[in-house]
Amino acid sequence: MAYKKTVVAFLDVLGTKENKDFDSKLRIHKAFHESMKEYQARDRPEASYFRKVHTFSDCAYIFHGTRSGDSNDSTSEDHLVQTALFNTSLTTLRLLSEGFLVRGGVSLSDAYQDDLGFFGPAVEEAYELESKRAIFPRIILAHELGKRAKEFSEAAHKALLSETNPSLCGLPQRSFLPKLVHHSDDGYYVNPLYLLEMESLVILGGKEYTHASLTASILRSIEINLERQSSDSPVRVKLEWMKEFTARSRSSLLGNSQSIAVERLP
Repeated sequence: MAYKKTVVAFLDVLGTKENKDFDSKLRIHKAFHESMKEYQARDRPEASYFRKVHTFSDCAYIFHGTRSGDSNDSTSEDHLVQTALFNTSLTTLRLLSEGFLVRGGVSLSDAYQDDLGFFGPAVEEAYELESKRAIFPRIILAHELGKRAKEFSEAAHKALLSETNPSLCGLPQRSFLPKLVHHSDDGYYVNPLYLLEMESLVILGGKEYTHASLTASILRSIEINLERQSSDSPVRVKLEWMKEFTARSRSSLLGNSQSIAVERLP
């Protein structure tokens, strides 16, 4: 037994501590833990990586790592990181569709986990990123991880759109390429609306959403939460940040281009 280099995400559903209504808290409890169970159920033994979810209260730790030893192949590790971030983005989108705001942190470092629990530097860093750095409802990345993930993702998009790609003509037409990882002055963070910006229709939890319908639903939830806050509440700035982020989001598809995504995590 030893530490293993692992992508660790810590997610926290916001607003539950202030919520005193039992029925509301029960709805959050069921939706959150059911989505986490569905997430874990998609772990496939034949895949080259594993995923493991540990939940407690309104929080979750999500682990992604290779199944067979530590790989020295940086490209394989980059693919693992992209998979972990995409899965984290999709999980966050699912929670947003249920009306919940999420904050979190993601680290790539040493960790140990088994059926009893987990520990290690990656676990500690992911929690610290969420509790001290994320501030707003976003999933913030360790700096080097974010830089690496963004560069790899953009290089992959560039290769996809290259004239040397034989499948180029069959790709949907887009006005822009959505980014899985965003960058601002205070760090790198996961785009929870990535899949929604890529596809014309997303199916989450058996429900169909277009970009317009789901972003409108998210904005309505934020407005309801804003109405409950006093003018000097520190929660307002977090809600306003998410409101602005969601309002800026656009579908990338042009004209009659069609693309449908079903909630199947890689």
